[in-house]
Amino acid sequence: MSFLSETFQVPLWLLIFVSACAAPLWVKWYKMFYNKFIKTGLLKKNLQDAKTVAEEKMEILKKATHYRDAAVTEKKKQEGFQPSQTGQLNGVETNQPYVKIVLKTLALKGDAGMLIQSIADNLKIKSNEIKSSLTYLEKNGFVEGVATGTGQKYYLAKRGKDYCIKKGYISG
Repeated sequence: MSFLSETFQVPLWLLIFVSACAAPLWVKWYKMFYNKFIKTGLLKKNLQDAKTVAEEKMEILKKATHYRDAAVTEKKKQEGFQPSQTGQLNGVETNQPYVKIVLKTLALKGDAGMLIQSIADNLKIKSNEIKSSLTYLEKNGFVEGVATGTGQKYYLAKRGKDYCIKKGYISG
């Protein structure tokens, strides 16, 4: 039961009478709508324009992503990015003691990406102490940083995943 039928006792004949009186108005509105939008093709054109706008937005997003990736690649080339092809960490543990543990944490818990603060909380280390390790890992292609609304999220890159599988941190 609806609120209206429980609040007021509306006779059925009144509902039929109101519907019958409004019917000519509905027909008139339909004819106006039909003549203005359907006959002229304006409705179809508006729907196609909406699709076109959505397609243009997707195309712009693809181009922006492509240009961003190209800019990052160019920046790495200019910085002299030369990752070792062996998949090793090149003895950096003496300068940055948290590299392996950060990599292992990302391997075990970072499927959805991890913020610097969440990595620091998991390791019970100050976030400033692991930033250099993350920078090193990102520079050498072990992790990827993605800017989000909540901050920079880090994910394992292919090279980092291969390294973690090789070391036995995760299974392949």
